[in-house]
Amino acid sequence: MQRRHVFRRIALASCAAMPVPMIVGCPAQTPSNAIAAETTRAIFQSPCAQDVIDCTTSWPVAVAGFAALPGQTVTQTDLGYLVEQPGALGLVPVYLIGSASTMGDGATQSTYSWSSGATQGDPCRLTPGDEFSTFPNPTVYLAPGFHNIRLTVENNIVRDVVESEVCGVLGESIPSFDFVELEVEVCD
Repeated sequence: MQRRHVFRRIALASCAAMPVPMIVGCPAQTPSNAIAAETTRAIFQSPCAQDVIDCTTSWPVAVAGFAALPGQTVTQTDLGYLVEQPGALGLVPVYLIGSASTMGDGATQSTYSWSSGATQGDPCRLTPGDEFSTFPNPTVYLAPGFHNIRLTVENNIVRDVVESEVCGVLGESIPSFDFVELEVEVCD
């Protein structure tokens, strides 16, 4: 845990050292899908990864990543990703990639849900936070700071009952699902 705090101090110091451009004229409109920075918390693993649910190959596998847009650098860190775009003036567009996810054996379709702001740490009730896109590869505007971004992938194999020895019944008549969370630090 201490390593996490050391990383943040170093990363925040490097962001603060960047020159801040002057804003001239009218400020740009805030995009409707702009997301404010969050308070820090540990990222969650999916119920399958935590062995809360006994998942098989028919369950989907969520795979999330990022790609740099023009003028950006995206660096993978031990905790997630650092996205830097000097001169972004407060909001940084981030290109998310979820299309490498797999739908699971026997499934014929899958859906995507990107969300942020999840606060529930209970492995039996890992609520997703606020959904901001249902596209496999969306672009979202993130404010400077830390973000916990979750990709949830569901397929069309409906489970009569999803239960676990640890949590009991997690849901009834729900699609098979998996999610992955990544921590993203954004610097402008």
